[in-house]
Amino acid sequence: LVLKFVKDSLDPNRLTRFLNEVQLSILFSHPNLVPVFRLESEVIRVEDERRGKKRSAARQGHTVYYAVMQYINGWNLRQIVNRLRSLNIVLNHDLTMFIISRIARGLHYVHEYRDENGEHLALAHRDVSPENILIDHFARVKVSDFGIAMATNKPTTDGFQQAGNLLYCAPEQLSNGQLDRRCDIYNIGLLMYLLFTDTDRFGVEARENSPRERIRKLMAKPPDADLKHVDPQLAKMCTVCLKEDPDDRYQSCEDLANDIDIYFKDAQIFVTNEQLEEVLADLFSPQPRFVSRRFVAMTGSDRLEQPDYDPTVADRAPESAAPLSTIKLNDVVD
Repeated sequence: LVLKFVKDSLDPNRLTRFLNEVQLSILFSHPNLVPVFRLESEVIRVEDERRGKKRSAARQGHTVYYAVMQYINGWNLRQIVNRLRSLNIVLNHDLTMFIISRIARGLHYVHEYRDENGEHLALAHRDVSPENILIDHFARVKVSDFGIAMATNKPTTDGFQQAGNLLYCAPEQLSNGQLDRRCDIYNIGLLMYLLFTDTDRFGVEARENSPRERIRKLMAKPPDADLKHVDPQLAKMCTVCLKEDPDDRYQSCEDLANDIDIYFKDAQIFVTNEQLEEVLADLFSPQPRFVSRRFVAMTGSDRLEQPDYDPTVADRAPESAAPLSTIKLNDVVD
């Protein structure tokens, strides 16, 4: 178990978002969501310096809230991407789609959630970013952090339509437009783009001055040219998620997950948690071996160099092996 506290609990906006996250998450029960078990509170005494009394202080009671939740022993997607980048490799695209399908299944559960009275809450996460996707040591994929999730069928008064992470927002979030589940689908497309290209679609420009206009221009640019190295079926799934008009995207995360399942079935590709577990264990080992053939070398990159490994002879893949970029996940090394 782990306890999660709200940062700066004296800030009413932060506290409201934290309580919203916990109260929502307690209701959920899905293998691709981080389990939150209960909300607890404790009254503590704090020192309050009063004006005109430099040496005196009044002791006041302050209620501290915290969530009791499952500890995810693993990594977030940003840490995984950074590790891959440091070795100048990306995940095999089949593994990427396995991860994406789990994210989509978890979010579809949230999007379809009904309360105890059967009312459809029409929830949207609004902050689907690499930092909020967790993968544990057993390769179980979990969506986390519902701090700014909202019921999209009810008016909001928080004045906070945009995403928590400006690099991972949909066009309608950027323009403070009407939101629904399809903003999360756009964000999933951004995750796919990141895993396919080793690049955040909106790049570092989003952190510069006046980032909104820069991001709008990047949103209007089709991603197709950056996905030429990706299987056309997978590239199409990504580009559909990234359509500027929500009506042109997948209309549900389930539709996306089903398309991924169909792709795997037609290509006779079988991906399991055990395979992803093996890959992550190799990736984060002190001396990665990469004999699993489930990575793709970033060859031909103008900004990254080939990694310089020195594995032992026993660990080295056979010299006759085909190029990594042509190996499917179900092709294994004896």
